[in-house]
Amino acid sequence: MNSKNHRQNHNFQIAYFLCGACHTADGAYSLLCDLREERQLACDNYKVNQLKDEAKEIRAKRLLESKDKSDKLDGQAELLELKNNRKIGKVLYQAALDEINFIDKCINAIQPLRKFKHLSDPEAHEAAQYDEWRLELISRMENSIMITGTITTEQFAIMRLHPAFQKEILPRINEIQELMKTKEGIRKLQEEIKGSKFQSINKLIETSE
Repeated sequence: MNSKNHRQNHNFQIAYFLCGACHTADGAYSLLCDLREERQLACDNYKVNQLKDEAKEIRAKRLLESKDKSDKLDGQAELLELKNNRKIGKVLYQAALDEINFIDKCINAIQPLRKFKHLSDPEAHEAAQYDEWRLELISRMENSIMITGTITTEQFAIMRLHPAFQKEILPRINEIQELMKTKEGIRKLQEEIKGSKFQSINKLIETSE
């Protein structure tokens, strides 16, 4: 199920599947900034389209005054189309505003957890990449070994490119492989499995239910 209902993402999707897929607070913040920018652009474009529609309406009304029947029909069609577009436009605009409102709440909730909040946004987005990718690659590896018992050649090749491969990623691979050899080790891994990582964001959903 992935219904949109006039939105890009529902609050639930933002909290659990988008922010929840991030591994660090700064990674989640970067993602939220992207989401907000896209939704704000949609709101800004709505205002631009309103002005364009006003111009179209003026031209359409002029067509109604024409003696040519085809011009009148074009004018009527244009006005009807504008009316329909305005109805759905208002709905989409409000949905974008609602989405921005929730994204802002998520950003406020995640701010205290951020490591790089003292940096400018561009600098913070860049600084977050090291840990986000390190933890993402480790997460992919854990999923792969726990489900299939192996790591694909492609996965391994990508992990080798990360600067933390020798010191952090490879030792974790060895640790997972050892744990998978015993029932106790498998049970330990299963206990470590967690879903969405940011309870401060999850609570925004839980309090609205």
